[in-house]
Amino acid sequence: MGSALRKVAQRIVQLGGKPDFNPDTLTRRAHAGYDASADLIEMIKEDLVAERVAIASYTEIAKWLGDGDPTTRRVFEDLLAQEEEHADDLRGLLERIPQEQKG
Repeated sequence: MGSALRKVAQRIVQLGGKPDFNPDTLTRRAHAGYDASADLIEMIKEDLVAERVAIASYTEIAKWLGDGDPTTRRVFEDLLAQEEEHADDLRGLLERIPQEQKG
């Protein structure tokens, strides 16, 4: 289980809920799709898109929570910071790939 999923699941439990780890429902609720590309550049680009989708989602959730639940808002702000760092890393990786390999 990824660290983001683990953190959200822990918060759900703290609030008295039960996390849903069913793979079928997880994929239906996902905000980013799955791409089975075998091309490294395309995989990195798709990962970057997924990071940007997560950034937008976490930003929206944090704003929605506002001051109503500061603990949960901080969880999402921490996740947002991680996703922004991941996106920066992927963008930097794409910039370092020689132009001829980018197609």
